[in-house]
Amino acid sequence: MFSDLAVLLKAPVYDHLPLTWGLACFAGLLLVSRLFSSEGRPLFLLGASLFILELATDPFYLFLFVATGGLLFLTLMYTAMRPYRQQVCTGLAIGLVVFYFWLMHTPSPFTGSLVHEFGISYTLIRWLSVILDIRAGLPIAGGMAEFFCYTFFAPTFFKGPIERFEHFHETMTQPDPLTLKDTLLTLLRIAIGCLKWWFAQKYLAMDWKIVFDTPQYFSYGHLWITFYTLSLWFYLLVSGANDLTIAACGLAGFRISENFHFPYFKRNLSLFWRSWHMTLTGFCRDYLYIPLGGNRRHPFRNILIVFMSIALWHVVSPAFFIWGLWHATGMILLRIWTKFCTTKPQLQAWAQRYPRFTSGASMILTFHFVSIGWLPFWGGHPQGVSLFLRLISGNHWKLFVW
Repeated sequence: MFSDLAVLLKAPVYDHLPLTWGLACFAGLLLVSRLFSSEGRPLFLLGASLFILELATDPFYLFLFVATGGLLFLTLMYTAMRPYRQQVCTGLAIGLVVFYFWLMHTPSPFTGSLVHEFGISYTLIRWLSVILDIRAGLPIAGGMAEFFCYTFFAPTFFKGPIERFEHFHETMTQPDPLTLKDTLLTLLRIAIGCLKWWFAQKYLAMDWKIVFDTPQYFSYGHLWITFYTLSLWFYLLVSGANDLTIAACGLAGFRISENFHFPYFKRNLSLFWRSWHMTLTGFCRDYLYIPLGGNRRHPFRNILIVFMSIALWHVVSPAFFIWGLWHATGMILLRIWTKFCTTKPQLQAWAQRYPRFTSGASMILTFHFVSIGWLPFWGGHPQGVSLFLRLISGNHWKLFVW
């Protein structure tokens, strides 16, 4: 019976839609949870989340996850006000990161290449944010029930967004009042999210592996058409899925952080990264870039470390190293260009005289820079890198000969 229920919860409500019966049912449970007190609500949602995650994964896997989370919370509570707080939190943070990368290279039903699919990677970021907040002297936002609910909250467990514990605790205890206007807007967002996914899967999906493995069999124009199609397909999928997660929670008045804000329409790479996977880049900014010195000390080094960290968090591979290096180089060049422009008032005056042209050209350049950088991300190495080289060289420059 439970196996049939697991299949049903994973099944889409309608073909080509990311809205599963599990997410739809949990949206209803979120509405029911508003009847509980602020103390009882996390326990109710935790029970519902653990039941759904157990169906989606495995009881033993979930037991290990709960046990690890419990030990972590008790350790943090014990050391929060101790003089050796910083040393313990530093050790916990390093230990979690090392353990995560070990899991990425450990073949098992839930680790290796599946650390993202089974929520391990997103849980790492959530736990690190709590650990580093306590290391900085901030109090822990809630009790054990709230911490477990924060860790295992079903709508965001597998795919994000990555909430901060303080914000999550606030929305759990004080959900927004339900109004007709907000409800209609949320339903509209659910419809838009479904439409994005449906359009991408029905009209933009293709056999990308053939293009990446054998680009020599396609014309240069066809490679560019594939490139644009893939860029649009990828954005519609990830943003559509996030729309549904955020809106399903918003339907019950629970505020989940935004993750995408029209990133392909930004006029430089810095603005793009403030709009793409915003909860991840916000974490890297607050807990990595600024503590390393931010813009004050060694900004180029800090940028490189941040983007290498984002790349390796996804997958430890040459392709993702190249992707991280590509974006780090772009951000460094953007800083150099911005600083150069400040010394050229005539250049600034020309840009102000033609704002639409400069904004449009910057947006097109940023889109192509980002999208061509996706090729190693999607195709791996050497296939994705080879297609990258073919596109920028007129289909002549190859990484290797087939």
